Formats: sequence, structure tokens, C-alpha cells
Amino acid sequence: MVICEVDGRRTFRVYMPEASAVEVVGTFTDWRERPVSMTREDTGWWTATAALPAGDHDFSYLVNGTHWLADYAAMGVKRNGFGGWVSQIHVERADNCSPVRFPVRRVGVAA
Repeated sequence: MVICEVDGRRTFRVYMPEASAVEVVGTFTDWRERPVSMTREDTGWWTATAALPAGDHDFSYLVNGTHWLADYAAMGVKRNGFGGWVSQIHVERADNCSPVRFPVRRVGVAA
């Protein structure tokens, strides 16, 4: 899951109690070039907080340096070029945590 903090940074959280290392990698880290290391909590949750630039981003959790894990609680998922899944996140502005508003479609109401 991704939580938007008051200061606009995003906190990434994933439950992986058996993992020995977890990183956030994505378009905002040039994937494996600048991974964001996550910290393990005693509960088995891993967390990391980072400032993201505005725009659309793909990301995954890299578990133990070998296993790619999509975050299905993110704003979306899509297939990557390798046949796996990556998560999607949209950042309106780096300092804005406004919720995404989707158009409301009324079913069965005459216009």
C-alpha cells in the first residue's frame, strides 16, 4: 500500500515477514539504479518513505534482490514488458495528497 503523508511524501508498506531485504524500485528510482531500501518492523511489515516527482510512475517491491512483487493496493497495476505485473501511482504535485477523483457515472438516471 502507498500512503500519502501530510508533507506530500509517499510511504510504501508491504507485509513480507519472511523477507530478509525489501526495496522499492520504479521509474522514479531508475529501477535498480537507486532503489529505496525499506525497514522491517517487528510485525513483519516493511516501510519506506520517499518524495516522488509529479507524474505517472510504475513501481514494484524487490524482495531479497530476486523476487518482484506488485502492490495491488496501489492506484493500479499493469503488465510489464517481461510478462509480470507492476504497480502504478500518480502524483499530481510532489506536495499534494489530494485523492484521485474519478468521474461519477450515474446508471439509470435520465440526463
